[in-house]
Amino acid sequence: MLKSNLLSLFLLISFLALNAQNTKSDSGAIANKYNLTLQHTTLVVSDFIISKKFYTEILGLKDLNATWLPKNQMFLSLGNNLELHMGEVPGIEIKPSKFNHFAISTNDLEGYLQHLKANNIMYSSLGGSKKDFIQKRPDGVRQTFIQDPDGYWVEINDAN
Repeated sequence: MLKSNLLSLFLLISFLALNAQNTKSDSGAIANKYNLTLQHTTLVVSDFIISKKFYTEILGLKDLNATWLPKNQMFLSLGNNLELHMGEVPGIEIKPSKFNHFAISTNDLEGYLQHLKANNIMYSSLGGSKKDFIQKRPDGVRQTFIQDPDGYWVEINDAN
């Protein structure tokens, strides 16, 4: 179920990105007409307490305090009306791939990487084959990757 949800999310993001570039197609016109944007994604985690600490204290995301949520679930703010929903759901198998990821941007990549290192979070290439790796994308944005406690990949970049 989680794999299909992540695949669906990846396909949706790919669809929206493709249509943003190709507004001549009917589906692109519809996406533009209704101003479709990604507002949140959800991660199922194996240990809520450990993941909550990682996402709030290490990554520094703000807990939106949605008190009506079930136990061991939370909404986190990524700014600009973007959210990460996170929770522990019994019976869900967590199997992150080496490709699926989401990205967080910073205006101080070097400073943020120092913060991560001070908290024993190492960065690498996607998949982890190259440690302490930062690359420049074709658009000039520098990026690197970290993993959360369940092995989900998080891109850290300077697109801000």
